[in-house]
Amino acid sequence: MPRDIILVGALGRMGAEIASIVLSDNTLKLRACVEYKGHPQTGNDYGVCIGRGPLDLKVIDAIESIDVAGSVIIDFSSLQSTISTLRAIEGKKCGIIVGTTGLGQEHWEVIRSVAESNPVIASPNMSLGVNLLFSLTRLVAQRLKDTFDIEIIEAHHRFKKDAPSGTARRLGEIVADVLDQSYENSIIDGRVGISESIRSQKEVGMHAVRGGDIVGDHTVLFAGIGERIELRHMAHSRATFARGAVATAKWLADKTPGLYSMNDVLGL
Repeated sequence: MPRDIILVGALGRMGAEIASIVLSDNTLKLRACVEYKGHPQTGNDYGVCIGRGPLDLKVIDAIESIDVAGSVIIDFSSLQSTISTLRAIEGKKCGIIVGTTGLGQEHWEVIRSVAESNPVIASPNMSLGVNLLFSLTRLVAQRLKDTFDIEIIEAHHRFKKDAPSGTARRLGEIVADVLDQSYENSIIDGRVGISESIRSQKEVGMHAVRGGDIVGDHTVLFAGIGERIELRHMAHSRATFARGAVATAKWLADKTPGLYSMNDVLGL
């Protein structure tokens, strides 16, 4: 029997990419498509909305109106919408994948609470390659933190509003943790002017590039004297993240309640 998938943020760019993959996979069934309350497409056929033709599946704006038991929810929406979804599905025997970025401490408190009764994965990036980059960054930083300078450079399309990206911030958090520092104390967002002191070993530069249609590039630079190492991931299309989210949903489908990570998915 196909696994049921529920999409929250279904009409966003990521939602449409994920839907395309789900609809082409005969082991999965798109069970419901959810958007924010009052969305102008509410009640319309989802397939028509995304240009695939009628699917006999209406866009809804209240996840509370459907039975979510036995499904995996994939949420790429907004912080407010994601928290509402988490609270609505708590204890209802379904899994949830949170791909929404910008999660703060108060959001993680809700996620951890829901994970007591539901299997949950929350990650700023669903790309399997990026999550391997997270692990490699920690490994290399642990080995080189005392002798190499570490800088993070990310590049995205000209329409991206936030900087640094959620992925770059996570990379910064990993490096800061290895340096026994908080993110706020380690990260220098760009540089300007004349510094009166040389670069600190505990300092991590963060640089954001915005332009054109760049989907997402992330580089962690380890610069030593006479040599350097660069760990780099380049996303060629949003389908990369969508495929990762769908693969993660399949992995999560039969898991018991708990807060899992992408390291669990990758077996790291």
